[in-house]
Amino acid sequence: MNRKLIASDEARPSKKQPLLPCSDCPFARDSLCGWLGNMSAEEWILAVHGEAYVDCHVISNQQCAGVAIYRANVCKLPRRRDTLRLPPNKLRVFASPNEFLAHHTRKRRGCRVREGAKA
Repeated sequence: MNRKLIASDEARPSKKQPLLPCSDCPFARDSLCGWLGNMSAEEWILAVHGEAYVDCHVISNQQCAGVAIYRANVCKLPRRRDTLRLPPNKLRVFASPNEFLAHHTRKRRGCRVREGAKA
């Protein structure tokens, strides 16, 4: 089992850009409910449907593969050419904002969202 609950201050550099979500990516379907860092689920949706450049919180010098795949899943093509683009993968990563929001909010049974949780 891959390690979960990795905080951004524990991030380590890598020579290679990951092509799949990290073990702790909030955009992965197997992510921990509410583990969103210093942004709410709604703020994340606004950021990734916009032009935000999102670094991986586990690999310090690389972009978030989960965000890149999520954007492909929802047909969002970033304008910046230096923003990571990956193919869609609806099995590993949420396929819509509603799925992401339902997973990371109290709307999901058994989800205990902790206020101020940091990723």
